[in-house]
Amino acid sequence: MSTFLIPLLAMPKPPLRTSLPESDFASKSGTLDRRSVLMALLELIRTEVDLDTLLRRVVDLLAQAMDADRATLFLVDKPRAELVSRAAHLTELPEIRLRLGQGIAGLVAQTQRPINLSHADDHPQFAASIDRLTGYKTVTVLAVPVLGDSSTGERELLGVIEVLNKRRGPFDDTDRDLLCELADEVATALNQTQLSQRVTMKTPERYHRIIGTSAPMQRVYEIIARAAATTATVLIRGESGTGKELAARAIHYNSQRARGPFVKIDCTSIPEGLMESELFGHERGAFTGAEQRVLGKAELANGGTLFLDEIGDLKGSLQGKLLRLLQDREFERVGGRKTLAVDVRIVAATNRALEALVDEGQFRADLYYRLKVIELAMPSLRERNGDDVLRLAQHFVKLYATKHNKAVRGITDEAMQRLCAHRWPGNIRELEHCIESAVALCPGKELTVFDLPLPSDSHGLPVGAKLPLSLRTTTNPMDAPPVPSDGLHLPDGLSLEEAERRYIRHTIEHFGGNRSEAARSLGIGRNTLLRKLREP
Repeated sequence: MSTFLIPLLAMPKPPLRTSLPESDFASKSGTLDRRSVLMALLELIRTEVDLDTLLRRVVDLLAQAMDADRATLFLVDKPRAELVSRAAHLTELPEIRLRLGQGIAGLVAQTQRPINLSHADDHPQFAASIDRLTGYKTVTVLAVPVLGDSSTGERELLGVIEVLNKRRGPFDDTDRDLLCELADEVATALNQTQLSQRVTMKTPERYHRIIGTSAPMQRVYEIIARAAATTATVLIRGESGTGKELAARAIHYNSQRARGPFVKIDCTSIPEGLMESELFGHERGAFTGAEQRVLGKAELANGGTLFLDEIGDLKGSLQGKLLRLLQDREFERVGGRKTLAVDVRIVAATNRALEALVDEGQFRADLYYRLKVIELAMPSLRERNGDDVLRLAQHFVKLYATKHNKAVRGITDEAMQRLCAHRWPGNIRELEHCIESAVALCPGKELTVFDLPLPSDSHGLPVGAKLPLSLRTTTNPMDAPPVPSDGLHLPDGLSLEEAERRYIRHTIEHFGGNRSEAARSLGIGRNTLLRKLREP
């Protein structure tokens, strides 16, 4: 059996192409710019929610980056101990399965080592039967394993990436190294979605970019799956920064409307006088400056999903018109007399207590009950377990280390404890900003408690950090008086280095834990400040 991989789900349309033209992957010298390729892949992983579309686009990017004629992503079907094609450029066959060790891809899966062949048919493992079936001639092959981190911390085989027939000569060692790097990023995306554990995707349990395994998140996945199977209106509730828009996109892209548009309108960002036109559109001459007909978001979402973010801020004058859209799927453009009908699903989100707004007369009760046909509550980060926090933090470390070209690869145990101890009032958005800031300013390869821009304790150290030995071995803790508001008082007998450290901590506390501001005030660099704090 041949090693060429065919997609599990036949693609009726041509494969999607990334927005980056091929020339964007070349440096000024004409050689392949590895960083551009990695950034393009990370941008796909960061922005694409629909898993099928993501994998198709990843395969396109892999072929483009490797200058290959075709590329394929092959995943492990654990129950059957086989490889199964998941996304590829050919549709000659509905799918192809290989036993571990069978064919070139199977051999890569078995050995977990890359294979680069300049003449595929010379290799004893190559089977030409599929080439004969498809009429495609495989000449050069480069295949690498996709390895993720298992629960035990060991590397686990998730699949194989294979690229065929380089357009200009055979694949070389540079191609192999780059494809291995790209495979690591694909493994990260697969781990985040648990796609590797549900190859056929019959029962979605995890959605791309929605990360977490806690009980509250399992409930979220269950409701998303059930909501996606219907056309009912959905109301997503939760604090700011909990991922309400991601949940809305997951519902859309896992529903029968996935090929239709997903259109978002933010009810807080548009002035009240323009909101009706934004939602329903307007006719030419409807008001001063209306020089042509403009379609509204409701009309643009025809055949897809209209996402109304922060619906609790929608003004009363528009609530009745939105109610009509919900009930009858009809509306009129501003300045128009013709009633228009649309086929649109409504998903709304809010961080406000709509029941209280109804009681206060600020929100229509009939609209509220129309919106909450299906309710989805997004849990706050403090309601989720520490494992969710760490998974999210590690995801953001990898994302922003690449974005900012930093060497950061992990988080120390103490920093992990600090992250888990924080309450995260800003939820995932606050965590993301915290990690991005820490990665951007981190001088080493691991984030420490000193890198996290979180509140400090009375010593100027991050809350939960271990105190220096000089502070932990004080004969009597009462001998170290609290820092008064009018300055820093130091006990007698301190070494110059210890006095300097205490003064630095005092300065950091004065600036509310902002180490960058403290460093500027002291006239030293931030890295110097951190080094002085760490010195024994």
